[in-house]
Amino acid sequence: MTQRSSDQSCVEAVGRPASRDGPLVRPADCSCDEHLSLAATPSSAVDSRTPSKAETEEALRVLRERYRTTIANTVAAFRRLSAQLAVIASAPEVLEALRRELHRVHGAAGSFGFPEASKLAAELEEAAIRWVEDPRLDADRRAAMTLEFANALERCVLGEGGVGDPSFIAQLHRAAIEATERSRPERSESCPEVIIVEDDTSFVEMLRYALESAGFTFLHYATGPEALDGLLSLNVGHRTPLVLLDVDLPGLDGFSLHERLRVERPGVYSTVFLTARGGEAEQLRAYRAGAIDYVPKPVNLRILMAKIPNWLERARPGSA
Repeated sequence: MTQRSSDQSCVEAVGRPASRDGPLVRPADCSCDEHLSLAATPSSAVDSRTPSKAETEEALRVLRERYRTTIANTVAAFRRLSAQLAVIASAPEVLEALRRELHRVHGAAGSFGFPEASKLAAELEEAAIRWVEDPRLDADRRAAMTLEFANALERCVLGEGGVGDPSFIAQLHRAAIEATERSRPERSESCPEVIIVEDDTSFVEMLRYALESAGFTFLHYATGPEALDGLLSLNVGHRTPLVLLDVDLPGLDGFSLHERLRVERPGVYSTVFLTARGGEAEQLRAYRAGAIDYVPKPVNLRILMAKIPNWLERARPGSA
């Protein structure tokens, strides 16, 4: 496996960033003893790696504040898209870029504790899908609606206080720089326990915390084709890795990726869909295709961290 360098820094409490240039296997370098769940029992090695409620709450606080520090870039992206729609309201590439950005906010914002932002993004995402189907629908209002959403997103996440506590944000940035300087991923030929296929870096950050704090190794792919190439050739040995799979992926959607793996590597991977697409049809399609679970975004971090050990237990060879 080729070593890759990371391109996004993050705070010490969260860990090193996932690579958007390629896969990165993460070592289980944190002590399991430091992350024992209050509810864990000695008889369950998997459950013992679940962090305590206090640790989860502190992590969510840090993740939430970091999300707030990055939202300005997202708001600026929506304002640029609004300006482009004001020129050509039906430009396919602009509408697709808008839909994808809205999809990311829909999935991530609520997971970080901003449910209103997630709800607004979901509503405008549905409108954007209709705009692609009907070039005349809301043609004279698309730019204004996108700009209104950008302003609403800024208010929902930043609130009246602007960008948040400057001293805490400065601490985050210092920790991010230090983490980047320390992090030089080591080459590893071992198969990870969990494989994340997700293009939303904010959501990957949340998953990274959940996995690292519990001591699980993992691998990240940011696009469908990249994941397909990697997973078709990955040497899994006697392990059945758990794949946390988004549906809306660049290049190849999650359902198509799952089907390809079922045909070309049957029984090698266990799949859990984590996606903003929460419709009944999508869930039925996933379960009928053999997924062990389907979790609509936004997700609750505490519940997610409770589910991960159970998913891994089910993914073990020989499990019922």
